[in-house]
Amino acid sequence: MRDEKNKPTKIEREGRFFTFEFSTMDGKKHGMLTISIADESSIKITFTKRLQMNFSDPSHEQEWEMFLRMMRKFARRNMMNFDIRDITKSMLTKRDTDQIAAKKQKEEEDSRPIAEGVQWSGTTRTSIQDFGSARLLIRHSEAVNEEIPGSRSRKIQSMFIETDQGERFRVPMNRLSLGRALAQHLAHGGYMHDEAGQHIVNMAEEMNNLAFFVRNTRNRQFEDLETMSMVESAVNRYNELRGNLVAMGKMRNYHNFAETFVPEAPVQDEYDLDELKERFVKRMFDDRLTAALPYVYRAYQNRELSEQDRLVNEFDSWADSRINEGTWATPDDEDSVTELRKIMRRPIMAGIDGDDAASLLHDIIGSDELVESFLKASQGAEGGKTDVRPLIIEWLTQNNYERLAAEFREQLAQEFTRQTQPVQQEPVVPQSPQGQAVPQQQPAPPTESINSIKKLAGLQ
Repeated sequence: MRDEKNKPTKIEREGRFFTFEFSTMDGKKHGMLTISIADESSIKITFTKRLQMNFSDPSHEQEWEMFLRMMRKFARRNMMNFDIRDITKSMLTKRDTDQIAAKKQKEEEDSRPIAEGVQWSGTTRTSIQDFGSARLLIRHSEAVNEEIPGSRSRKIQSMFIETDQGERFRVPMNRLSLGRALAQHLAHGGYMHDEAGQHIVNMAEEMNNLAFFVRNTRNRQFEDLETMSMVESAVNRYNELRGNLVAMGKMRNYHNFAETFVPEAPVQDEYDLDELKERFVKRMFDDRLTAALPYVYRAYQNRELSEQDRLVNEFDSWADSRINEGTWATPDDEDSVTELRKIMRRPIMAGIDGDDAASLLHDIIGSDELVESFLKASQGAEGGKTDVRPLIIEWLTQNNYERLAAEFREQLAQEFTRQTQPVQQEPVVPQSPQGQAVPQQQPAPPTESINSIKKLAGLQ
């Protein structure tokens, strides 16, 4: 495991490159692979071409496909891209991962957090970013050094937003994320003092008030659990505001904000300020904490309400699960159907106690009834080698997936036809000594019973 600079680390949260050997459930090792999350927006899996060539058993390939499917779903749940690639090397070397880490670092330097597609311009004392019909103008207190990455976003003396109508507005705080968010707002037809514009400014004010409080309390220990909960609520609220304000400086995220914006109610004075001070007093109370206390209390109240909502939702989910008990996954979306079609192309072995088939289908068809049928099938004459595709077709038929069931039933019927079709060969007619053809006997029917194949195809 290596960190973002490709240095070995034992701290899991710092890991960015994970290299290991892929092994199947029977303990067989097939080859090395590397999972990279150096780019936090995507998961990249790199493996040797020999890995797939080492699958000597169909179950090995099924386990590999299940692993990739699980990784893809993990990426999708975390809103990340998913990329897989094979290489001719036996594994990625340290030099390879060094190059990936260096490339990532260069990309971060080249794409510092500015608005989408917006580049800096200006002089050594002034920086400008264009946002279409508005632009952000920054006056610096010191000369800008272009050789230092991010120098145009530092040493801010004042900020202004200019529109294509010739208007100029001063940004009330020298916070770059606030300036970008307001510039996006004006560029999309908003006004500096309308409800949305004022809401953006209020977010920055709340951040400033919470910032001092968070810095002075986040590492302190309080015996009172409610006070600790207030501190945690304030820290979470500060991080939420900071993330939202940065996001609104980007065009796509601003659109999402504009479409869902609802003005917030002002902070209510329904709290005891002296009582709140007592919670955080050391010996001398810092008056700079006073401005933050109303926001701290509101963050705490919102957290308590969210916790109540969570408990209600958990109960509702529990109640729903009791209604639909026994089924946790169904092939209702396009991805699930595509995966099911891919799996059904080959025989699906039940495995010991039906576990192989149940694991393979776990995220596509999750049903206690189907798992039980896999278990019973594995205890039959053919044991774990029983092909359970007829059981899957039966489940689909019983659960209103008749179109899929018919598709797979036809597929198995075609397999049956191919397996029982005799190979057409040009007969060799032997000659008798007198030159006459000797009558040939008809070939005997195949000794292998086709009853199981008929059943597999749904013909019995």
